[in-house]
Parts: sequence; C-alpha cells; structure tokens
Amino acid sequence: MRVRIYTIILPFLAVAAFAQDTPPAQSKQSTASQAPGKTSDKATDRLPEMKTQTYSGILMDASCAGAGAAPATSSAGASAGPGGSQSCTVSTNTTQFAMKMKDGNTVRFDDVGNARVQEAMKTRKKWSGSASANKSIQVKASGVLNGDKLTVLSID
Repeated sequence: MRVRIYTIILPFLAVAAFAQDTPPAQSKQSTASQAPGKTSDKATDRLPEMKTQTYSGILMDASCAGAGAAPATSSAGASAGPGGSQSCTVSTNTTQFAMKMKDGNTVRFDDVGNARVQEAMKTRKKWSGSASANKSIQVKASGVLNGDKLTVLSID
C-alpha cells in the first residue's frame, strides 16, 4: 500500500519541484528583461541610425568641403551656395567625396562610397562631362548616416 502511495505522490512532488524552479527563473528574466529593455531602448536608438535611407544633394570634393564648407555656408547663405559648390566641384581626379545636402549639411562618404563614386565617374558620361566642365553633379545616395559620415550602399 505504501508503494502505491509513493508512486502516486512522487510524480506530484516532482512536478511541484520543477514548477518551483520556473518562477524564480522568470522573475530573474523579468529583472533581466528590464535591464535589456533599457539596452534594447539603446539598441532601438541605434536602429534608426542603422536604417538605410536615401539622401540627395550635390557631389563635392571632400578635401574642399571639409576645409571651407562651414565658413562659406555661414558667411553668405544662398548666394555662396552655388559659388561654394562650384569651388568644391569634383574633377575626374577627385578621390575623396562629400555631398552637400539640401538642408545645407555636408556629409563625407566612406571609403567604399568614394570607390563607388570613382567607378560611377568612369562609367557615367554625364558625370564625367559635368566634372570636366566644373559643373555641379546632383546625386542620390542610399546608405547609413553616422554623424557626418555616410556609409554609401549605392549612388545614382
């Protein structure tokens, strides 16, 4: 008779023992989920930064854009815009590129973006013709903006 009682009670005790291990783990997870929740907020903050977007603007020589774009933009506003962009126009020999966006901000391209623009200069007659004539080149670049550097995925 005792054997029957133990065979019936033993599975209930085992279930009760396993059931007690789960809630503490869940409470630890809920405490841990609050901390990762905060880090996932930070991760969510990073996600918009890592989101690919399309930016449009005028292609510029990054060496010129880095040295004098901010003073030229702030000193004379709209009248210096075309003059400033013409003085920083790209040539067929340019190796470092930047883009002056419509809002006036200038972003530099990463190394891959620079290589993609150089390749596009070789293959697109309109771009190479505009560069030879010192005319501005309107571009649309898809990529990830991180600060003032644009990681270029594609450029049109």
